[in-house]
Parts: sequence; structure tokens; C-alpha cells
Amino acid sequence: MRRNATPCAIALAATGVLLAALAASADAASISYGNLGPVPPGVSFLNIVESSGTDAVPLYGAPTAFATGLSFFPTAAFSALGAAGGADLTDGQLNYTVAAPGGVNQVDFSETGVYTLVGAGTAATQTLAGASLRAIVTEINGVPIAPVNLVPSLGSMIFNLASHGGVNQPWQIALSVNVAAQMAGLGYSPSDRATRVDVVIDNQLASVSEPGTQAMISKTVFVGTTQGVPEPTGVALAGLALAGLAAVRSRRSA
Repeated sequence: MRRNATPCAIALAATGVLLAALAASADAASISYGNLGPVPPGVSFLNIVESSGTDAVPLYGAPTAFATGLSFFPTAAFSALGAAGGADLTDGQLNYTVAAPGGVNQVDFSETGVYTLVGAGTAATQTLAGASLRAIVTEINGVPIAPVNLVPSLGSMIFNLASHGGVNQPWQIALSVNVAAQMAGLGYSPSDRATRVDVVIDNQLASVSEPGTQAMISKTVFVGTTQGVPEPTGVALAGLALAGLAAVRSRRSA
């Protein structure tokens, strides 16, 4: 958490500067978690790295891989606390590559947390959460290509003391990038599968307070998921199984 952010700077974030800053934040520290997988049905998560332009890491914490993604349980440091007229800003970025022989149709993430707004103040006491999700396709059908930067997904939430005061109130942001649809829009055919996709996720939490108030926001759970298509071998095996079942039924009816 960075304690020298001014209330004016954080208030500007509430009007849009927050999301603009997501794409341009500088890395002050980073941690590499290496590679995870492959996990059934064969997806690997490579070069998993978290970084921050404002704080010491870890913020997201070490990931756990499951069949369709990565789950994180962020540390207590992934929060922003402003009290008695102070303000705070915490930035965290997550980068990894999805390698999926069957192709990646979509990448998503969802995050949840809590915020607290208390004291004798006005709507100027605020907490904010902002996020961006970017996907860059670097391989089609197993063949490397020049990186294709897809249109990112952006989201934010703003809470103020006058309208949303309370203690440990829940918040959530969910974002998606439809890889298959965007690639089709660029002229790729349905048989062209994005088999390697770089994912870049940027998060910011911010708080701004007035004298006599406290504003806090924190992240508790973060999950990044991948929606893919069956691997070619899986499709072939399924087809053979259906053909075999049809043959058995035909013999029985003969």
C-alpha cells in the first residue's frame, strides 16, 4: 500500500484515470511462479508472474492450477486504506500464458473482496476497484504467429460513504475476452484455434478519506479461467465411441 498518494489523485481515478493507469503502471517488484500443468484436458499455464508498481510482492500469492484456470488467495497486503484525510493506492499485475492444444475460446477472471466506509463525512470518502483484462494470441493451430492484441475488457466499481457506508461490504468484478469471436472478426476461420494466448491482468485498489472517516478496500479471492475447445484427439475418440455404439445398436436390431 502506498501511503503518499494524495486525495486529489485518487479522486481523479474515480472519474476514469484509474482505468487509464492500469495499462501503463510501472513494475517496481515481481515474483515468478514458473509453470503449472498440464492439467486435464491438457492445458498448461506458463511463465506465471505477478508484479506491482506500488507495493512489495506477493499481493496475489502463489496460484493453484485446476482444469480450466488458476486460483489465488490474495495476501492481506492487497488492500488500500485511507484514514483521517489520507489516501492510498495499491496496484498489482498478473501475467501468464495459456497453452492449450485444443484451443482457447475465451479467457475470464473474477475477483471478490470487501470494503469499509465509516465515520462522519461525505461522498468524498470513497473506495475504488479497477481492473483490465488483455489477451494476446501468439500461436494458431500450434504454429507461432506475430502477436495479435485483442480488444481488452475493463471494469471498475466505486463506493462512497454517503451512499454505501458500512463495514466489510462485499464487492465483485468479472471480466471476459472472447478470443474465438475476436479472431473470427479478424478473418480467421473456425478451424483456426488459438493454441497459445498471453494473458495480462491489471488491478488497482484505491481509497480516499476525509478527517473523521476511514475508507478501506481489500481483495479476498481471485480466479482466472479459460474456456477452450476439445482437443482433436478427444473429438476423434468421441466420434469413434459414438460410431461403435451405433454399430452395436444396428447389430442388435438386425
